[in-house]
Amino acid sequence: MATPVYGKQYIRFAETGLVPDGTALNQFRVVKIDDAAGTEPPTLLISDGGESFGVLQQDVPAVDPDKATTGQRLATVATSGLLLVEADAASKPTQNTALEVNSSGVAVATGSATTVTVNGTSPIVRQQVMIGGVMMVLVSFN
Repeated sequence: MATPVYGKQYIRFAETGLVPDGTALNQFRVVKIDDAAGTEPPTLLISDGGESFGVLQQDVPAVDPDKATTGQRLATVATSGLLLVEADAASKPTQNTALEVNSSGVAVATGSATTVTVNGTSPIVRQQVMIGGVMMVLVSFN
């Protein structure tokens, strides 16, 4: 019997971030801290490479005034471990390369975007996996 690929993800450390009202963030995308906001916990934005915070672990829709449950809320960000990151199926990263993401926080092939760093180190792509028709990569974050 096959085991779920989600079981391959190993979260060593996670932190909490705040998602602004007008922002929708997707799960398994790389996020960064909005330094301009200066909130506690920190406000999250989609990362376009460079110094990043970690990988968002759930979908967070934008605020819908008709639904109280979409109000500004907290999100879990995995910051260390072997983490799943959504990948661009047309431009997949290869194993043992530094993680690069496009402007949507999605992993792409080396040389097509900006390299991600977390605490000054580059996360490394370890494996390509397909989950429910979505291309993902397992990435080693220190």
